[in-house]
Amino acid sequence: MGACSVAWEDDGATLVVTGNGGQLQRPDAELYLGNAGTAARFLSTTVNLIDARDGSSVLTGNARMKLRPSGPLVDALRANGCGIEYLEREGSLPLRVQHTGRGFPGGHIQLAASISSQYVSSILLCAPYAQEPVRLELVGGKVISQLYIDMTIAMMAQFGCHVERISPNEYLIPTGAYENPAEYVVESDASSATYPLAFAAITGSTCTVPNIGSASLQGDARFAVDVLRPMGCTVEQTATSTTVTGPPRGQLRALAEIDMEPMTDAFLTAAVLAAVAAGGEDRVTRIRGIANQHVKECDRIEAMCTELGKFGVETENLADGINVHARVLSELEASEAPSVHCYDDHRVAMSFSVLACVVQSGAEICERRCVGKTWPSWWDVLARDLGAPISGSDPAFEAHSDPVKADATSVVLIGMRGVGKTTLGRAAAVALNREFVDLDDFLERQVGQTIPEIINRDGWAAFRSHETQVLRTALTQAHATGAVIACGGGVIESAENREQLRAHVARGAAVICLTPNMEHVAEYLSRDKTRPAYAVTSDIHEVYARRLPLYAESCNYEYLVDKSLLSGDENSEGHGAWALIERDFIRLVQFATGRELNRVDLNGPSFFVSLTAPSVREYLPAKLEALTAGAQAIELRVDLLGGSEFAGADFNDAQVAASFSAFVHKQFALLRHNSRLPIVFTVRTQLQGGAFPASADTLRLQLLRNAVQWGAEYVDVEVDAKAPAVFAKRQNSMVIASYHDTTGEKLQWDSEFAAEILARARACGDIVKLISFARSWSDNTKCQQFVQQHHSTTAPLIALNMGYTGQMSRVLCPCLTPVTHPLLAAAAPGQISVRQIHQARSLLGLLPAQQFYLFGTPIQHSPSPCMHNAAFASLGLPHTYELKETATVDELLPVLAHASFGGASVTIPHKQTIIPLLDTLSPAAQRIGAVNTVIVRDGQLYGDNTDYLGIVGCLQQAQLSAHTPAFTESVAL
Repeated sequence: MGACSVAWEDDGATLVVTGNGGQLQRPDAELYLGNAGTAARFLSTTVNLIDARDGSSVLTGNARMKLRPSGPLVDALRANGCGIEYLEREGSLPLRVQHTGRGFPGGHIQLAASISSQYVSSILLCAPYAQEPVRLELVGGKVISQLYIDMTIAMMAQFGCHVERISPNEYLIPTGAYENPAEYVVESDASSATYPLAFAAITGSTCTVPNIGSASLQGDARFAVDVLRPMGCTVEQTATSTTVTGPPRGQLRALAEIDMEPMTDAFLTAAVLAAVAAGGEDRVTRIRGIANQHVKECDRIEAMCTELGKFGVETENLADGINVHARVLSELEASEAPSVHCYDDHRVAMSFSVLACVVQSGAEICERRCVGKTWPSWWDVLARDLGAPISGSDPAFEAHSDPVKADATSVVLIGMRGVGKTTLGRAAAVALNREFVDLDDFLERQVGQTIPEIINRDGWAAFRSHETQVLRTALTQAHATGAVIACGGGVIESAENREQLRAHVARGAAVICLTPNMEHVAEYLSRDKTRPAYAVTSDIHEVYARRLPLYAESCNYEYLVDKSLLSGDENSEGHGAWALIERDFIRLVQFATGRELNRVDLNGPSFFVSLTAPSVREYLPAKLEALTAGAQAIELRVDLLGGSEFAGADFNDAQVAASFSAFVHKQFALLRHNSRLPIVFTVRTQLQGGAFPASADTLRLQLLRNAVQWGAEYVDVEVDAKAPAVFAKRQNSMVIASYHDTTGEKLQWDSEFAAEILARARACGDIVKLISFARSWSDNTKCQQFVQQHHSTTAPLIALNMGYTGQMSRVLCPCLTPVTHPLLAAAAPGQISVRQIHQARSLLGLLPAQQFYLFGTPIQHSPSPCMHNAAFASLGLPHTYELKETATVDELLPVLAHASFGGASVTIPHKQTIIPLLDTLSPAAQRIGAVNTVIVRDGQLYGDNTDYLGIVGCLQQAQLSAHTPAFTESVAL
């Protein structure tokens, strides 16, 4: 903005600022302010002083800054005549300020100051340069942090501009100009001073902070007197210094209630002290008056609750405060040091570093660099001056053990009567080569009566009692392993039964709830006379609504059974729907039992295509197959689903959240029915460049948990406070722990932060995905070096740069590269297609051309070359497919031995005679005794036979039309 020039003197000890007489110039580029709230608020008013008659200036920040409120300040400036436009989210940055030559009009301004005193200071500081004197009236409730407003006014007076307070909430600022005083002393930062003082308090030592005392205008300067003294510390304070001596270690007292509104930033320091302040009647410290801390660098109140919980400290998160239940120091001791996530917030990091000093096991403070915002040398001060035992390191990574267990524990099916438990259970039993057990039939055999007879003679209570006993017998004795068990619809009515099912899950079993289309179930049950009927059909919906949460707490997998999905009509059944439902249910059972995990081979380049439409149905019937060509997985971008149906919806409303979850479940099932590719389930928030509301965290967490229960092969989870919870309950899904920096300002590949975020991601993910933004070509080189250092097959890493300049990093990404397709809108800036990546890799020498063949005779009329070469060209592959017609296999020896040989199709007369030339055979080829496919695998020639798959495909296609029993590949062999 040309407001001043700066220079360093005395070897960097002195900063010299030379003003430009108040002549502000329109900046050539956006003013990027990161997450600096103070700068953002002050500049929101200052840019209106730019002397320009046209054009505009843009203020922006990082993702978190774009969520922090600026609305009250902007509304006041707009009402005063300033031309300010929100470019994204209403009430937050980025802002566009139009320059019209009118500057800052001034006059009577009404401002709501209940969220931040920085709004007030922003207008006060600029008011002398308004077109006319400013009368600033503060409205809208209690003014927050009045002491900082007083400090602003005092500073203005020292620079020659005097503010008159004409009423408690009204100020008059005349026009004028600032003049440099002969000397201006800058006080120490009182907020930062709370940390060494708190160290003295918690350790029982003594600390003196100079240049902060009773004469200070900073609100946080009262921390020692108003907080530490009541907690049991000895405080000596002069006008310019503060000395604190803590009580003996472990003897801090809880504060029954304290209003910290005058020093809101210091509440974090008070909260960590409260964690060990076990003195007092109930050991609970109640901090109030800090509502604005929900919207700071992070939601600081939630952050403190989450991180204190890692030390075993109970808290309550309130709208304007926090309750902290203290524990005695010995109770905080742990066998392993808790890992504190700092949310890139300097005050979180410094506060927990104080607490860590008295925990026997210590604590790991992640993102240690974030203290650079206010006290870059804090770690040195803590170790050197205060004597804390600290060490810095990058945590070593240990690969996570795979949680998959492919054992024979029985699979259990629960769900409403009529949903299909028996039919699907029988199909799954055949596929798994297990016994099928209908629990109702088992009960009737055990009791010697039919269920209607039991109910008619002894009532429902007697039947439920028998059911509980039979369930226990089945799960722990008679059918504990080797079975697929279908339970009655009401098995979950009993709390004891629900406990048995949860215990079965804890033993590593799959308990799958079949979720119905209730209209279909109601219609079926109106015809079913084999079981006791409900009173009237309408009661079925009431029963289901009551049972729904009971099913949810009893299962660990869920499968949607809805025959109308394929037709798109809620009341009609799609053609061949049941066969697809059966096929995909078997896939879920095989996934849940660890038999077939459908994972992508991460040993080489692989791709997933990102679906960006509001409904999967937009890709059906034929488009989905075309756009997934060459991809190994499909990303379901849940944050982009819903379209106009959910536009502007309040996802924090329970009914809306339930409706959206049900919609997403249908989208997931529809995608599953139409593709065999693994699904990457992603809910990208606005903070990380997506569309999902950052405020709807509860729903986001529930959706991610649902994805695991629905059997998503991959679940993409942002590296935040919720990630560990998803990772701990991932079952057979793999978690992709992801971090996105849409600006490239923060995630720079050669920075300490990159190593820190990698370590955090690996702690809560099987695969790490780090995305930055390329600001120059060198960012691609740095990204590749980072990949070479940190990627391996045991610790997979997806790392790339967004933007046009970053496209080369996508070409070089080692695995699971997100791609687009000409039929799709790109999900991220710079996203390219599989074809483009293959072409680039070929030009770079990373994808050598290979030759493929058809071996046999007569083959001159085969269409195979045309089909294969067309496919190669479509995918940008440099390979070729040719005919190799020969009557003897001897002529194939030099072809097989050539370095460019990629594979071959084999037809008569060589299907058997080629076997001696191969290194290994697939189980199918061994069983059939013939080979129709040769591929190169790990430098060896591998023979396979896929003929039987064609037979199975024909039978399965016929099954779709005829509703015949399932015919599987295993049956074919």
